[in-house]
Amino acid sequence: MQTIKVRIMRSLASFTLILAAGATLMTAGCGKSFLELKNPQAIDFDQIKDLESLTTASTGVYSRFKQANYYNRTFILVPELMGDNCFISIRNFGRYLNQDRFAVGNGDSYLTGAWQLMNQVIVNANLALASAQKITFSGTDQPKANQVTGELYACRALAMFDMVRLFAQPYNFSAGAAHLGIPVYTQPSNQIIYPNRENVAASYAQIVSDLKQAESLMTNAKSNGRFTLAAVQGLLAKVYLYQEDWANAETYATKVIDNTLYTLLPASGYVASWSAKFSAESLLEIGNTPNSNSGSDGIGYMTEQAGYGDLLASKDLYDTYTATDVRRGLVTPGARVNAEPQAYFIGKYPNGVGTKDDNPKVLRKAEMYLIRAEARAELALTDASKRAGALADLNVIVKRADAAAADVDLSGEALIDRIILERRKELAFEGNRLFDLNRKGKDVINIQSDAQTTYKYPNNRFIMPIPYDEMNANPNMVQNPGWR
Repeated sequence: MQTIKVRIMRSLASFTLILAAGATLMTAGCGKSFLELKNPQAIDFDQIKDLESLTTASTGVYSRFKQANYYNRTFILVPELMGDNCFISIRNFGRYLNQDRFAVGNGDSYLTGAWQLMNQVIVNANLALASAQKITFSGTDQPKANQVTGELYACRALAMFDMVRLFAQPYNFSAGAAHLGIPVYTQPSNQIIYPNRENVAASYAQIVSDLKQAESLMTNAKSNGRFTLAAVQGLLAKVYLYQEDWANAETYATKVIDNTLYTLLPASGYVASWSAKFSAESLLEIGNTPNSNSGSDGIGYMTEQAGYGDLLASKDLYDTYTATDVRRGLVTPGARVNAEPQAYFIGKYPNGVGTKDDNPKVLRKAEMYLIRAEARAELALTDASKRAGALADLNVIVKRADAAAADVDLSGEALIDRIILERRKELAFEGNRLFDLNRKGKDVINIQSDAQTTYKYPNNRFIMPIPYDEMNANPNMVQNPGWR
């Protein structure tokens, strides 16, 4: 196996590879010194030789989503904290203060960790997919192998979608989405690689291609904690929404809405569903367990007052809910000891101190209604026949949350704005707010405990800087405008 010198924090090949329990496992540390490393991309992956080892390898790919700097905390928290949904208490443990103050730097450890983990998903998926292509499966194993292969394509697509949302401006930022996107690499290499950033159009093209490939391989069945056909189609709907491909967003959201394996929760079970696992409307959840979770580094420990309790909801968000809206039950008014005399406690991650195994929800059927509503409302700007469907979809979510609410009856831009407001209310604390504001060309009101600041759109600071360690190790990497 080739030995190389590489700056440890970066170079795609220096990432931790967790492909299989009992298979090769290499772990890179987090120092800044030059170290002797063996090239993980030169690993002999003959150990992935059948359905069982391929499935185990896919579990290793999924494990990266469960880390504190990915879906178990950072990737959910940052888009909410840098918007108007929440803030860090004045009595805190020092976490995410730069995000709270809109003062992120390119050495931020949380964002560096997120960048690394997203790349780990991509590298690991590439390696597993390359191995799968060399295996001849039996007739009985082939459908199951197709399913796992489809999941690997979907995992790679999700990591790329998350990366392009966090580190690149939205699709509509420039004509033809020609602005800087993310590195796009889909093949393993036997040497260190230094990829360039593709433009956003090419980045999204690969994401869509992967999801279409996944869709073609998978059957319609539930599988807790893993990608399913509905989750793939739901992610495609969301990707198309971000591309402003309204027709395809409507089409794919409809596929999921029509899928009877998933149903909207009744209002009576909504609040309780957040302490349970794999709800009836969850298309994809991150599957934490009491024995496999981020512990006190999980997002629930940030919200629960018996834990750190640093993360508080904003009054601005709380006031968007009527007194009869069930979602208001997930934001509880109170007083934070020796801190805010009027605080709003977040209840979407209630197991953060006990079992510490809250499942972050990546995609829910409720969001599909809001995606289809937005797509139809945008289409209605030139096709009035789409307005009725947009209103119907929006009102499904509005009335589910608050049976006493009047039907929404708006049109044009006012209807679109109302849908974005409903996304804020329904998807609060799930990692969408900053992305929604940026893709819709909205100013961002950054709310802190004792202040608020409005940042005008467009803004270089609505996306994150490429981490310093990446810039230092990859001579082909280009920094985002406005960052050093």
